[in-house]
Amino acid sequence: MWSPTYKNDDRPLWLPLSKYTNMKKIIINLCIGAIVFLPFCSIAQHGVSYNQFGQLRNAFNSSLSTMDLQGSFSTLGRSQWAGVDGAPKSVWINGNIGFQNARLSIGIDAKHAALGVVKENELSAFVAKAVRLSEDEYLSLSMGGGLINFRGNYNHLDAEDPAFRNNLNESNGFLSISTSYYREGRYYAGVSMPRFSLNRSKNREYEFKNVYYITAGAIFTLDESFHLRPSFLVSHMDDMTPRYDVSVLAFVNRKFGLGMGVQNQGDLSALMQLNFGNFGLGYSYQFSPKSPTLNQRLSTNTHEVGLRYRVGGIGLL
Repeated sequence: MWSPTYKNDDRPLWLPLSKYTNMKKIIINLCIGAIVFLPFCSIAQHGVSYNQFGQLRNAFNSSLSTMDLQGSFSTLGRSQWAGVDGAPKSVWINGNIGFQNARLSIGIDAKHAALGVVKENELSAFVAKAVRLSEDEYLSLSMGGGLINFRGNYNHLDAEDPAFRNNLNESNGFLSISTSYYREGRYYAGVSMPRFSLNRSKNREYEFKNVYYITAGAIFTLDESFHLRPSFLVSHMDDMTPRYDVSVLAFVNRKFGLGMGVQNQGDLSALMQLNFGNFGLGYSYQFSPKSPTLNQRLSTNTHEVGLRYRVGGIGLL
């Protein structure tokens, strides 16, 4: 993983060392507290669900794009309940270019989601700026905005039924903001609001919900050949129960990783990642050991494929 070098004279002298230490303690305590309360979170359906948040971190928090100032690109495809007609499918694309001297990153984010006759498309752009706190620690902030479109082709369900006669096509603008604290090649933690809807009105037929994420991840070196990468994600939409995801991947020679993920709604996921050159290819299979709604076992057969390209080498974080 590329890491810039700095002269000692460039370090900010106006921040005492005690503030760095206090900031680390706060982040560690927040992560530990979130994990401790994970089992007590109530179980409910949620509209935001992705397993490969550890590899595709920039998509969930655009301020982390300042960790990839040489440029990066990622795409994520998800197919839920494979074999079921009209099952949810989604594609997520994210990319950025950077300006190393300014610690500045500019990027785009695009999403497409489909559920039966309903489709949602989202396109946004962002600018992220990092401030160096020490030789390899940074505080980053990102701001942006975009447009989201919701389309429901309800007359395809039954053109003769008056209840499905009118289709729905609505668009809305939104803002995005995120912040993060990270140490290059070691760990990161951040909070993001990638979709804060504008011009929200009760008169609208479709309500665009705000989205919130809390992300964290780290790399632990066991020896020269083995590494562990734990990752944590909290995702939340308005009027829905927050979803907590925790995953851990074990890497061999930085090339091949296997792991598992668990979340508070009862789903489990098997994760695999393959790194080659500047590319990282990931796959996950998500399943529910037991349905809390139907109180019976069923297989969700949910598949997810992610691809990440990073100039200068893929790295593990």
